[in-house]
Amino acid sequence: MTTVKETSRLESFSDGVFGFAITLLVLDIHVPTVSEGQDLLDLLMADWATYLSFLIGFFTILICWINHHYMFDHIYKNNSKLLLLNGFKLLVVTFTPFATALLSKYINTPQQSTAVGVYAFNFALMGTAMFFIWLYAVRMDLMKHESEALLKLITRYYFLATAMSLTIFILSFVNIWICLGFSGIMFATFLFPEQMMVYAMRRQASK
Repeated sequence: MTTVKETSRLESFSDGVFGFAITLLVLDIHVPTVSEGQDLLDLLMADWATYLSFLIGFFTILICWINHHYMFDHIYKNNSKLLLLNGFKLLVVTFTPFATALLSKYINTPQQSTAVGVYAFNFALMGTAMFFIWLYAVRMDLMKHESEALLKLITRYYFLATAMSLTIFILSFVNIWICLGFSGIMFATFLFPEQMMVYAMRRQASK
């Protein structure tokens, strides 16, 4: 007998919010107006901060969506508290275009520390929200039947998301480029959650 997946509406709504947030990112990119004596390529190159911020924002939301999808492959039931936790995560997702727009406008200016700090704080909230959605679902037994070993590995994986995102926020007060570089490391760590768990389970089984 097939188990009815009670989170389908939650996932559909969340996917819509993720798609909307990613669409908002591109609104910060404007077509330059070429005046006499100017070169279009030079104007495009001069706007590098906007493109960098767009890519950072895009990958932030993309990684968040990939892991949201992975988590809800395992979470089959919901309740009002899970909906609220998921709603908080979506709140952070919808704030991401603003946080990356600040990066676009103020990076490489005297205000860049504040701009990176706001982005890093948003990043920390996203990692924390992801962990608490998973932790709550596990504790309330909202999961489909999985091995205890796999559930523990995934819990550690998303605890790592919290730890890394909080580290990124702390690094924003130390050096903005190290902070953004560490964000890239986190992107790579959480880009393929399913493959990471398969690898971790194989390593655990071989011990």
